Amino acid sequence: MSADNYPDENDTPHTKSEELVIPLMEERLEIDKQQFVQSQFHVERKTESKQVEINESLISRQAEVKHVPIGKYVDIIPTVRDEAGVKIIPVFEEHIEIVKRIYLKEEIRIESHEVINEFKSEETLKYQTVSHKRISTDK
Repeated sequence: MSADNYPDENDTPHTKSEELVIPLMEERLEIDKQQFVQSQFHVERKTESKQVEINESLISRQAEVKHVPIGKYVDIIPTVRDEAGVKIIPVFEEHIEIVKRIYLKEEIRIESHEVINEFKSEETLKYQTVSHKRISTDK
């Protein structure tokens, strides 16, 4: 106690004393990433060829054009027509006389013929294949 009969501030039961903290152990977390190969794949692509036989019928159409002189007067203009597979296209001209008449000058006849030719050939076609194989590295 002090001289004034007052107790010392440090001696009173209601005063707060400082605590001394001594660290004994501390845990820390460390995170680390690592990459490792667990397995591998080998991929191979090949381009190969094979012969393919072609057998087809090919149709070609040919036309023969003939000019057939007619040389006569007609009363009406003839129309385009087909006769026995021949297309006939009339060609006319007008002549001036005292009376106008239609003179059939010629006809164009188009006759078509079909020719069938057998076509055979061997062609090379390319194709690709892919294969893969797992290569394990597990121990």
